[in-house]
Amino acid sequence: MTPDDAANISNQEEEPEARLAMARSRPSAARRAPAGCAIVMKKSVSIFAALLCGPLCATLAMADYPERPVRMVVPFGAGGGVDALARPLARELTQILGQSVIVENKPSTNGQIGMAEVARAAPDGYTVVMSSAAYAITPAFYHDLPYDIRKDYAPVTILASNPLVLVASTHFKASSVQEMIAMARAKAGAVNFAAPGNSGIHFLAGELMGSVAGVKWTSVPYKGAGPAFPDLISGQVDVMFDNPASSLPFVQSGRLKLIATTGQQRLAAAGNAPTVAESLPGFDAANWFVLAAPAGTPPDRIRTLYEASQRAMRQPALVEFMDRNGIAAILSPPAEAARYIEAEAGKWGGVVRENRLAVQ
Repeated sequence: MTPDDAANISNQEEEPEARLAMARSRPSAARRAPAGCAIVMKKSVSIFAALLCGPLCATLAMADYPERPVRMVVPFGAGGGVDALARPLARELTQILGQSVIVENKPSTNGQIGMAEVARAAPDGYTVVMSSAAYAITPAFYHDLPYDIRKDYAPVTILASNPLVLVASTHFKASSVQEMIAMARAKAGAVNFAAPGNSGIHFLAGELMGSVAGVKWTSVPYKGAGPAFPDLISGQVDVMFDNPASSLPFVQSGRLKLIATTGQQRLAAAGNAPTVAESLPGFDAANWFVLAAPAGTPPDRIRTLYEASQRAMRQPALVEFMDRNGIAAILSPPAEAARYIEAEAGKWGGVVRENRLAVQ
C-alpha cells in the first residue's frame, strides 16, 4: 500500500456502520450489473463497451467482500495475551462481516513464522495477522527476518494498548519505584529482574527503566512469565514486568505486590497504582495489538476491515473483557497505525542499540 493509498483511506468520511451495512445489503455484482456488463461476455461486444464495464464490474465485486471466511493468523501460542483478545474479536467480526473469521495460531520465536506466512499470502483481504508490540520490536534483534514490516504489510489498525504492571516478590524490601532505584544505586546489581524472554516488550521495559534511571539491574532470563512466577513468588528473583491479566490475580491473592504500571495514566484495573512515569518522567512501555494485511491488499478491503474492527471493539462483551484486563481501545485508522508502528520500531530499536542488547 502506497502512502497515497493510506492517506486516502484515512480521509474517507463515511460512517463505518453505514458503509458496512451498505456492503452487506447490496445485491451481487451479477444482479446489479448494467446491461453492458452482460454483453461483455459475448463475442460481439464492442471494445468500447468492454472498457466501460471493466472498472464498474470490479467496483461492484469489491462491494461484496468478504465472500468467504477470513483467516486471522496469530503468530503466538493459544492462550497467550494476543490470542486472548483475538478470539473474542474474531467472534464479533464474524457477526459484523457475515463471514467466519477463523483464528489460526502459528507460534514461534517472537512470531516470525506467522508473520512470514502472512507476508507471502495473497493480498486479497482474506488473510490478516494480529500481533503485539513484537511486530515492531523483533526486527531490532533479528536482522535476517524473512519479511520486512515496512514493505510486506498494510496496517489496518492499532486495536488497543495494554500497559504492563511492575510486580515484586512480597520478600522484596522496596515497595515503590523510588525505593527500587535507590537500592540499585546503592549497590550495582542489587535488584534482580525476571525477564520473560530476552527480546520482547517485558524485557525491554526493564532495560528502558534502567536506562532512564541510570542504574543497572541483574536480568534473569525465563522462557515466559509462567516459568518465572514460582521464583518471583518465592523471592528467588525480585521484580518483573508482566501483563495485568496474568499478574494481577497473584497480587489480589497476596502472593505478589504491585509496585507500578507503565502507561502514562494510572490503570483502574490495577487499583490506580502509581505509574513508573510519576517517578521517571517520560517513561512509557505498553504492549499493543495490531491488525495488518499483506501489502497490496485493496484499500477498500482495508477500510472494510478497519470499520468492522471499530464496531467489534465497541461490543459489550469485548469492552467488558478489555476493562477487566486493563486494555484500552485505540482503533487508529490505517495511515495513523503505520506511523505508530514506525515510531515504536524507532523507539525500541534505539533501546536495543544503546544497551547493546542481543538475543541470547
